[in-house]
Amino acid sequence: MPTVLAGAGRLAPERIRHVASPLIELGCALHVLAEPRHHSRVDWAADVPLSPALRAELAQWTWTVRAVRARFFATTSATGVPSWADEMAALRARAAEDIAAELVRPLRGRPLSSREVDIDAVRHWSRSRGRDIASLVEALLDSPAEPVRRFLDLLDDCWSTWFHAVWESSRDALAARGRQDRDLAVRDGVLAMLQSLDSSIAVRDHDSAVVQKVQNKRIDLTDRSLLLVPSNHIAPHLFLGEIPGAPLTVIYPATGRGPAVPTAQEIKARLEALAAPDRLQVCRAVASEPRTAGEIAALWNLHPTQVTRHLKALTRANLVTAERQGRFVTYHLNEPTFQSLGAHLLTLILR
Repeated sequence: MPTVLAGAGRLAPERIRHVASPLIELGCALHVLAEPRHHSRVDWAADVPLSPALRAELAQWTWTVRAVRARFFATTSATGVPSWADEMAALRARAAEDIAAELVRPLRGRPLSSREVDIDAVRHWSRSRGRDIASLVEALLDSPAEPVRRFLDLLDDCWSTWFHAVWESSRDALAARGRQDRDLAVRDGVLAMLQSLDSSIAVRDHDSAVVQKVQNKRIDLTDRSLLLVPSNHIAPHLFLGEIPGAPLTVIYPATGRGPAVPTAQEIKARLEALAAPDRLQVCRAVASEPRTAGEIAALWNLHPTQVTRHLKALTRANLVTAERQGRFVTYHLNEPTFQSLGAHLLTLILR
């Protein structure tokens, strides 16, 4: 169930933009503040200088930056390094109703590509966030001017109290990384550039790349452009933003490729191999020392044919290793695969 970027091999480099956007990066940083543990940024989040009032206000809006984000946190028409003042001026110039519709998107059960707002769904799911959040969402839907002003003021407060320092220390490096990736696409081709962005991206064939995400999807780049947005706060995620009429936005870790991301098929095979009855007993039998199928059958009072089938499935999933000893075949638990299973599963899900 990967995401396929079709037509990437035909994407001309001149249709690729890169940007170091303070507004997009703030959206990523706010997500880290809301969920620091899976970003391995607990200490960083604890050191962000937030006053009690600012922390309380951020808590009222964390639902806007957790799993789903508003469009202004996901794309921009700018190139290079826009200023905070310019990005906020453009945002404040928009109608409050439009911004409110983007803010409630995480609650409406619609993809980024949809422009529809299911008001009934938004109201229903806002109540699961508590009374204060439900009241805030009601205001966004019914009288958006004041809550939108409040949200934009919150962004400016974040900028002035702590994020401007974060941005000043990282802006030039992010801009340089974007230029480097754009130059790589010109020199080595778009597919090679995409593969360099993150370990979850691989070239599938001469025309397409595959992204290891738990999302079975095909994105056609034949008639689209691409917006590259390196980020110091997006990892371990890789964000693909599809917006009608806008480039496909790729927000990716500025640090580049990390450890390999397993495929959903690999993880599924391991989980299915362990789900069958008696296979945990077989694994336990070979955990301490190599054993043959006959030994395992006798030890756990299992039918030898069934043990052989279990061992074949476990071996295919790389959970057990086989070794020939003369006329015998012995099996042993592959501990590193078991130890990495949870981490690999989490890595894939978080991508």
